[in-house]
Amino acid sequence: MSNMSLDTDAARSRLFTSELDEIAYKEAAKRFRLNDGVSALLFGRDIGELAARMARAGTKVVLDSAVDNPPALPGLRCMALAQLEADIVPEAPFDLIVGQLALHALPYAQARDFLQQLRRRLKIGGKLYLSTYGKHSTLGDYFPDNGKRVEDRFAELPASLAKLYGLHGPICLYSERDLINLLFEAGLPVVHSATSGQGNVRVVAVRI
Repeated sequence: MSNMSLDTDAARSRLFTSELDEIAYKEAAKRFRLNDGVSALLFGRDIGELAARMARAGTKVVLDSAVDNPPALPGLRCMALAQLEADIVPEAPFDLIVGQLALHALPYAQARDFLQQLRRRLKIGGKLYLSTYGKHSTLGDYFPDNGKRVEDRFAELPASLAKLYGLHGPICLYSERDLINLLFEAGLPVVHSATSGQGNVRVVAVRI
């Protein structure tokens, strides 16, 4: 696989996740017009720009401390996701949680547990915006566990592909149906879902 191919895939992935960013940003703006106490938790790839936009617009933003080069802005603070289960998270429960291309690093059962943690930190009526690498993507074409059930799907990519995409260690890839079922099991019904032409998946779920 050439670097040109990687650049094309990366650009398409960023366009797909940017669309989800925009949906989440508009929801935050809508809620802010009704209530000036809007809060959001953000994590995953290329999430810093959305964090900055939300903070500048008045949203109280908590950003995963693992994000590279986090913006330093009033109303934005960094926190390790492992602290979510702590008793005191002043901004919680959150109106919105956004996770971009981050779920792949967990096996299915652990991903479900993590999403249940996120659910407990969402307000009733709060929304979760999530994207993942898809099993029907370029990655899926080379993924050794692609034929397994999603519950058993956790393996390393070929070394050259892992290096190109920066995906080291075992991963899990999802179809749109897989991700919808995972959210349902975590108690977060999906209100919108889509698969990109590149094969990646995104959903919007709600706590009811």
